[in-house]
Amino acid sequence: MESKRSRRRLDPSVALGERDTMPIAEFLASVPGFENLPEETLRAVSAKLHIQAVAEGEYLIRRGDPGESMYIVMNGELRVPVFDDTGRVRVVAQLGSRDIVGEMALLTGDRRRADVIAKTPCEVIVVERDTMTPVLSDNPEFAGFLTEILGRRLDEAGGVTRVGKYLLLGKLGEGATAKVYEALHPALNRTVAVKMLGHHLVYDKGFKDRFMEEARTIAGLSHPNIVQVFDTEQAYATLFLVMEKVEGTDLQEVLEAEGALPASEVVPILQQLSAALAFAHARGIVHRDVKPANTAIDEDGSVKLMDFGIAQRYARDTEKKSIVEGTPRYLAPEAIVGNPVDGRADIYSLGVMAWEMLVGSPPFVAPDVETLLHKHLGEPVPNLRKKRPGLPEGLLAFIEGALEKDPDDRLSDWAKITAMLREGDADQVVPETLDETIIRVRFKPSERAKVERAADGFLKELDGVPWTNVATADMVRTDIAESHPAAKARKSWRQRLGISPALKLKADDIDTRIPGTKVEV
Repeated sequence: MESKRSRRRLDPSVALGERDTMPIAEFLASVPGFENLPEETLRAVSAKLHIQAVAEGEYLIRRGDPGESMYIVMNGELRVPVFDDTGRVRVVAQLGSRDIVGEMALLTGDRRRADVIAKTPCEVIVVERDTMTPVLSDNPEFAGFLTEILGRRLDEAGGVTRVGKYLLLGKLGEGATAKVYEALHPALNRTVAVKMLGHHLVYDKGFKDRFMEEARTIAGLSHPNIVQVFDTEQAYATLFLVMEKVEGTDLQEVLEAEGALPASEVVPILQQLSAALAFAHARGIVHRDVKPANTAIDEDGSVKLMDFGIAQRYARDTEKKSIVEGTPRYLAPEAIVGNPVDGRADIYSLGVMAWEMLVGSPPFVAPDVETLLHKHLGEPVPNLRKKRPGLPEGLLAFIEGALEKDPDDRLSDWAKITAMLREGDADQVVPETLDETIIRVRFKPSERAKVERAADGFLKELDGVPWTNVATADMVRTDIAESHPAAKARKSWRQRLGISPALKLKADDIDTRIPGTKVEV
C-alpha cells in the first residue's frame, strides 16, 4: 500500500533539493533496481531529481520526441498504446506506482517509440540525462539500476533483440559484474557470447577508457586455453564484450557435483591453466580473478580460462588500494592488503584452485569474509601431504610454492612450474591397485614367426601404457602325445621350467625382454 506521503501533491516547479528529500529517497528505496542502494546514495541522488505532476489525459511522452529523460511513477496510472507495423494499436500497457518508463530512450539517446498518457492524475519522478550523468559518476553503485532495467528488456520477449551488429538469441548466465547472452554475428553466421558489463563499472571514473584500451590488448590473446575476445560494442550506456562461445561447463560446477578429483585429472587442468597464464603474463596481462568459476572445461577435458580483463581490470595502478578486489576464497595476501599485484597473485590463486580440486575444499574456510581474509594473511597452509598421501612430488612442490604468502618467496618461474607439473602428471601417480592378465599361446613350431610377429604387435600396443609390467617367456616344448588323454599326468608349468614349488616366482625369473618394450617392475 502506498504511503500518504508518496501520494501527496507536490509543486512540480520546486526542485526536490529545496524541500525535504527523505520522502523521495524512501520511495526510491521501494522501487525495483533501487532497493539495494545505501541510504546515503539514495539521498544524494534524490537531491538531484524533481517531481512532475501529470493531469488526466495529458501526454507524459510523445512518440518521436527526443529521449532526454526517464520517469518513475509515484502514484496514479498511465497507459502506453503499443502499435503494430500497420499503425493499429496492438495492446495497451498499464503503468502504476513504482513502474519506470522512458529508460531505453535515456540509455540510447534515440527518439521515443511510444506515447505515454495519464489515465488518472499522476506524479512522476523525473530523471534527466544531464542530471543522471554526473550523479552516476559520483555514485557508480547507483548505476546498478540501469543494469537491472536493461537486463529485463534484454530478457523479455519482444524487448531489445540486437546489440550493434549482433542479434541476441538468449541468455546464457549472469554474475555480479555482467550478464552474458548468446548472439549471432549475421554477416559471419558465427555464434558468439556477448557480455554486458554492469553500469556501475562503466560509470566508475576512468574505467571506460582503460577498459577499451585493455580490451584491444586482450583481444590479441590468441591461445588455445584462453577464451578469445573478438570485439567490443558500446550501447545502452554500457559496454559489451563479444567473445568466443565455449561448450561444456565451468570447473566450479564440476567440483560442486564431484568433490575432490583424482590427481590424474587435476594435473592436466593445471597444465592448461598454467599455459594460459604464462602466455598472458608474458604479454603484461594479469588475470586477477583466477578461480574455478572462470575456468571452462568440456567433455574431453579441454580447458579455457575466461574473463580476462572483466571483473578486476579497473583496479590496475601502482597505488595502495583501500578496497579489496577479487574473490576472497582465491585472493593473494598482497591483494588483500591493497598492494599492487602482478602475475604472482594469479599463481597464488592457481595454487588455491589446485588444493581445492585435490581435497574438495579450499585450504582456508571461514564463516565470514573477514575471517577468511585473515587466514590467507596469517594462517599456515595445512599439510596437503597428510590430507592426500601418495601425490606426485612435482604436484606437491607446485602447490606448496604457489601458496607462499610473501610474493617474493612465491614460486613464479613458469618454466619451473611447467617442469613440476610434468613430474606430477598422471604417469607418476602411484595406483592403489594393479590388475593382471596371463595369456598363453600354444602353436606349431612352423608357425613361430607368425606368432612372434603377432606378439610384437601386441607388445607395441602396450608400450606407453602407464604402470604396465610385461613379462614374456618361452615355455618348454610340449609333445602331442603328452597332451593325449591317455598320456601320463602332465607336469606343472613350474616343473617344466625347472622352478622349485617353494620358490616365489619373480618377473625376472621368466622375463625374456623384447627390445623397445616398456617393462616396469
